[in-house]
Amino acid sequence: MKMVQSVELDSVIGGDSISGTVINAFCNIIKLLMDAGRSVGSAIRRVAEGNLCPLE
Repeated sequence: MKMVQSVELDSVIGGDSISGTVINAFCNIIKLLMDAGRSVGSAIRRVAEGNLCPLE
């Protein structure tokens, strides 16, 4: 293994720009959009079939 001098340590760059937190937030957004689409689709189907709960 090569020994790195203190001066060279300032120029070391590593890692990815996408962290686990960013990936988790993206997955949560996708889940939220899927749930919203499922709810809207279910509401449209219930209105079309006339399966609404009475308001009285």
